[in-house]
Amino acid sequence: MESLAQNLDHLTITSHPPSSSFSSSSSSSIPAWIPSCFASRARAAAAAANNKHTNQDDDDQMDLDLDLDPAALPKNTVLHNHSSASPTEFTEAVWGNRVFNRRRDYSLTPHVHAVVVRPRSTVEVIAAVEYAKATGKRVSVRSGGGHSWAAWSVRGSGDAVLVDLCELGLPEGLPPKATTGDYEHHHGGGYYGETEELLRDGAERGPADGCVWYDEESEVVACPPAMTGRELNDFLARKGGSSGRMFAGGDCPDVGLGGFLLQGGMGWNCKNWGWACESVISMEVVTADGQHLLINKDSYPDLFWAARGAGPGFPAIVTRFYLLTRPLLEMYQSLYFYPVSLFKKVLQWEINIAPTCDPGMEIVCVSSHLRTSSNPCNLKDSDYDPEPTILASFTLFTTSRSSALAALQPIHDLHPPGTKHLIFCQPTSLTQEYTQQLLTNPLGQRYCSDNAYISNDDLSSFTPSSSPSSPSEQPSGAGSSSSGFAHEASTESISVPDVLEQAFTTLPTVKSSALWFSMTPRSRSRCPLLDPQGEPMAPSMQSDHYFAVYTIWSDARDDERCTRWVRDIFSGVEKVRRARFWSDECARKLKEVRRRKADEEVLGNGGGWV
Repeated sequence: MESLAQNLDHLTITSHPPSSSFSSSSSSSIPAWIPSCFASRARAAAAAANNKHTNQDDDDQMDLDLDLDPAALPKNTVLHNHSSASPTEFTEAVWGNRVFNRRRDYSLTPHVHAVVVRPRSTVEVIAAVEYAKATGKRVSVRSGGGHSWAAWSVRGSGDAVLVDLCELGLPEGLPPKATTGDYEHHHGGGYYGETEELLRDGAERGPADGCVWYDEESEVVACPPAMTGRELNDFLARKGGSSGRMFAGGDCPDVGLGGFLLQGGMGWNCKNWGWACESVISMEVVTADGQHLLINKDSYPDLFWAARGAGPGFPAIVTRFYLLTRPLLEMYQSLYFYPVSLFKKVLQWEINIAPTCDPGMEIVCVSSHLRTSSNPCNLKDSDYDPEPTILASFTLFTTSRSSALAALQPIHDLHPPGTKHLIFCQPTSLTQEYTQQLLTNPLGQRYCSDNAYISNDDLSSFTPSSSPSSPSEQPSGAGSSSSGFAHEASTESISVPDVLEQAFTTLPTVKSSALWFSMTPRSRSRCPLLDPQGEPMAPSMQSDHYFAVYTIWSDARDDERCTRWVRDIFSGVEKVRRARFWSDECARKLKEVRRRKADEEVLGNGGGWV
């Protein structure tokens, strides 16, 4: 999830005080340059805040007037439903290109005394929080490309502050990237896409002030939360010597780091490298009472624990991440395309082989209608193959072609017969994979998405849907499973392919897709999950099988049909999904960190989550 819905009215953080280990002492793994940068930024923020208050004749009067005078917020960062902005301009600021999904509930657009703030500095984030406190407004936060399918950053409230972080950290000389065209915006990567300018800015302003900064010694990068994975990796490819560096952000290039990391982060090769949030070593945040804090395992450790997995339950606004990077390796792929009739055989093969694969291997099974047109813009239904195809994908991060051949050949030797097409050990790159993801998730479409972690073992409670379009009701293949599981008697053995069959074989539109993602061996880690330094984190999900559907269509008249298909699929899957993102212990700890008297709004979200 990318957008962070937060209610600042009830948030009070009681954290451990900062330890004295903010130095290069052996007791801390935090590079000394990070607290030094934070101290410099904190001094600048404090000076700016003091200057603001000094220029006010009467602070009490200022608080009283804030609700009537949104100009008290930074003038160049506010779009509001006020005399200076028309309702159309305000609606565009709330939604526009900043929300990916075109299936929108415009009735949620706040209209009374609401503001949209686009801060460029921590000082301006603090001002937005103080404004919300003084006026009793609720606050929501949006970081990257608006990939929260439900647009959680848009509150159905008259009094609201939307803190849109899309320009945070941008220097004055680097204006927001033009977003006049959907395709241009989508492929431009967001607001931080000008790599040369960012490199020059970092060199000129240094680690304390540069929008993005990479430290060669610690191999840590500092960046704003609205930066996308693609933008960050474009920047890192120029760092760390001739080979470059990378960060395992989201596979989809325009997903912002903020919501992605706070929710845990299923990024590149996470089945082996772990959750992306494990590589967060520190972050700067603004709390509900307007404090600017540097949090990590040494300072405010309870808040840092919550930041890695709390998602929308995190009670602060992240303004800067400090992330461990990894070497940018060579990438190779083997792709196997099968007719949809072989789905269960293909998926069972991938499930069986996943534990034996190279630790640099990402393994995916996708059902989709392949494109018959190379034009990436304005794709029509006629530009897709009418029959879905099952793709078994093996993407390898490695050091050389010879090591790639050694890792991919055993998989190739065991692949099931019946492919329509295959590609063996083909070189690829992050740039190529990002481009493919853009085509898979076209902009300007209506989306209904859901996902689940499927239980590893006992699936006996699964009951197939009675949908007439289910392949299990077709004459061909009745009575046996291509994966070797009988399903005739009531005592049948149920497999993961059985559970996912209907989703993968009955896609409701030609732009839709279903995905299975292997999570083993990381899924076998002990609970609670620990980062590489042995520090605990909030997420507790442990399952070998991640499953998602992306239902995509263009016409609003198809809303009911497409959303009903998703509901039908998950009404059956619900019985075998591992719905607890947090363990009971972690959920209790998160409640304690938030210090809320009534926390059902955030944590009591049904479906067995807590």
